[in-house]
Amino acid sequence: MIDTIKISKVLGDPIRHKILLMLVGHSEQPGFCCSIPDGGICNCEIMAAFGMIQSRVSYHMKELVDAGLVREVPEGKWKYYYLNADVLKEYIKQLEHDFKL
Repeated sequence: MIDTIKISKVLGDPIRHKILLMLVGHSEQPGFCCSIPDGGICNCEIMAAFGMIQSRVSYHMKELVDAGLVREVPEGKWKYYYLNADVLKEYIKQLEHDFKL
């Protein structure tokens, strides 16, 4: 069972919401600096897109990872992030069930 309250709080932050949208749309927008072919994005891409320093990106990504919405894969000095679509789908399904939609 997923924690819908935790996920809702995480998604309630506009920056994290936009980062998640960036992950969802990444495959449609090639050309990022460190793009990897299987849909992941590098933390440097998030830094560039949002004009944030690395520590702020790390903070926001930790929240998304802890909520289960994003998977993190370290490689060298960079970290790559991937959307965890299964958790997102489960979250939506749980909301539909909770609100009888």
